[in-house]
Amino acid sequence: MTFNTAEGDKWNNNDDSAIHKGLNYDAFIAAGEDPDHELIVADLKTKIIPNLDATLSVLSVPGVVKDIVAEAHYTVPMDNGWAVRPGFRYFYQMDDGAGAVNLENPEPYNLAGKSMDGYSDGAKTSLDSSLFAARVDMLMPEKKGFFRLGYSQIADEADILAPWRGFPTGGFTRAMAQYNWYANTKTYMARAAYNFTPKFNASLRYAVQDFDDDKSGVQADSTIWHLDTVYKFTPNFYMKTRVGLVDADTDSGKSDVSYNEYRLEFNYLF
Repeated sequence: MTFNTAEGDKWNNNDDSAIHKGLNYDAFIAAGEDPDHELIVADLKTKIIPNLDATLSVLSVPGVVKDIVAEAHYTVPMDNGWAVRPGFRYFYQMDDGAGAVNLENPEPYNLAGKSMDGYSDGAKTSLDSSLFAARVDMLMPEKKGFFRLGYSQIADEADILAPWRGFPTGGFTRAMAQYNWYANTKTYMARAAYNFTPKFNASLRYAVQDFDDDKSGVQADSTIWHLDTVYKFTPNFYMKTRVGLVDADTDSGKSDVSYNEYRLEFNYLF
């Protein structure tokens, strides 16, 4: 959980893709707090109502943050074999000491360890925040694939943490290698996935990330295209490919984070 700021050891023992860099080792020590933490996760899931999957999660890093997450998805079958499945996720984040620790930095830092200029005064002293995400899936007959529209909005308060190494917007609007849970961020996503054969499937995603231009420590708005494929040579041996195109809007004067990504990987499961 604690971001390691030791010279020459910056990334050791850190989940660098989800960590809050303001909650670093030096800040915990300066605040007189223990930099080692416990993680408590409890899930309550039910399918007692036909076609409804519902989950209530409680997550806590004592002395840092507490979360309550409610999620539900309801499937509506149709006569032609298709089905509609709307769903939502509400994530409520409560400060449990992290805000005071962040104040021990030279200045309060956001999720990326950058300036909090443009954030509310409350966000600089507390991690209280929330997010809402929704999606609707059109499911093809015989599990051949699906179409998805997704949306997420982060409250204009603190950034959202991911202390359990999950992604708060995952399954709704998050595209791989993108972090869209900064305060006051809205994301729209369209996705299509299809199983062409039992061995070959593909997925195409398009996302629009609308970050807060007034927050200097948050990246520029961007659009993302992802085309992914998986080919299974055997049940244990498969190939994955990806083409990723990220185009950032730099009219706000922020850094250009545009890039193209091409991947080819082979995996064997022992």
